[in-house]
Amino acid sequence: RLLDWVNSTHMPQPFQTEFAGYAVEFSPFEEARIAVATAQHYGITGNGRQYVLDVLPEGKGYNVVHAFDTQDNIYDCTWSEDNEFHLLSACGDGSVKLWNIAAPPHENPVRSFEEHQQEVYAVDWNLVSKDSFVTGSWDNTIKLWTPERPMSISTWREHKYCIYSTIWAPTSDSIFASASGDATLKIWDTREPDSVVTIRGHDGQEILTCDWSKYDDNLLVSGGVDKAVRLWDTRKPGDPVSTLMGHGFAVRRLKCSPHEENIIASVSYDMSVIFWDLGSPDPFVQRCEQHTEFVLGFDFNIFVKNQVASCSWDERVFVWQRGDDPIM
Repeated sequence: RLLDWVNSTHMPQPFQTEFAGYAVEFSPFEEARIAVATAQHYGITGNGRQYVLDVLPEGKGYNVVHAFDTQDNIYDCTWSEDNEFHLLSACGDGSVKLWNIAAPPHENPVRSFEEHQQEVYAVDWNLVSKDSFVTGSWDNTIKLWTPERPMSISTWREHKYCIYSTIWAPTSDSIFASASGDATLKIWDTREPDSVVTIRGHDGQEILTCDWSKYDDNLLVSGGVDKAVRLWDTRKPGDPVSTLMGHGFAVRRLKCSPHEENIIASVSYDMSVIFWDLGSPDPFVQRCEQHTEFVLGFDFNIFVKNQVASCSWDERVFVWQRGDDPIM
C-alpha cells in the first residue's frame, strides 16, 4: 500500500486552504499525514486555522481529518514526538495551542500555553526526550515547556529582536538553536542560563530560519534576508563553512533531509523551493516554482525518501517526490 501511495505518478493535486500557508509538517507516526498552519490576511491580522490532512493513495486527493480554528493567526506547528494525536500551534495572540485530534472538537484545544507577550513564531517538539517543546516569539524571548504544566519551565531573554525559529538538535535532549532578527544564531543548552554559542552571520541582516543536519551534530544551516543559505560548524562559528546563493529574495525556511546527509531544501519569498546537494561541486540541484506567492512552509517525509511538502501564501499545499515536478 505504501509503495502504491508514494508512486510519483499518483501524487495528488494541491490542497486548497482558506488562509495563507505558514508551515507544513509530516507526522512522525503516520506516513500519509501532514499538519498545515495557516493565517488569514497573509498573517497580518485575522484568524488562524490548523489543518490535519491525510494524503490519499493513488492521487485521490486529501482527507481533512481536522481543521481547528483560532481567533488569531497561526505561524508554526509541530507534532508531538510522544503522542500521535497531539499537535501544537504557535499563534499570533502569544499563545501556543495543544490539540488532540482524537478528541471531539468541543474538547479542543486541550491546553493553551499563554505567557508570551507577542506573536509566537516558532515551536518545536524535543526529538530525543519527547517530553518538552520550545517556543520563540516576537517578544524576543524563548521558552521551554512540557505539555503537562501550563507554566513554562525556563525563559531566555538574550535575543534583542524577534525570534523566527527555534529548532532542537536531533540527537540531544537539551541542545537547541534559535534564529533572530537581531542577526544572530544562538545555540542553547537547557541546563544553562545563557546561550552557549552565538553566531553572527548574514551580513548583519535578519536571520529567519535554521535547521540541524541529521547526520553531523556540529553542522547548523541558516537562511535570512540576505537571500543566502549558510552552513556553520558550531565548533568554529566565526565564519560559515559554505554560502549558497540562488534565491532572489529572503530565505524563509529550510530543512535538512532525514534520508541523505548532503541534501537540504530552502524556500523563499521568491516563490520557489530549491534543493541543494552539499557534496557536489555545484550544490544547486533543482528549483521548483509551483507556488505563485511567498513560500513559507516545507518538510521532508521521514518515512518516504524524497517525498516533500510545501505551503505558501497562495493558499496551496503541494506534496510531491523530489526530482519530479509537482503536479499543478
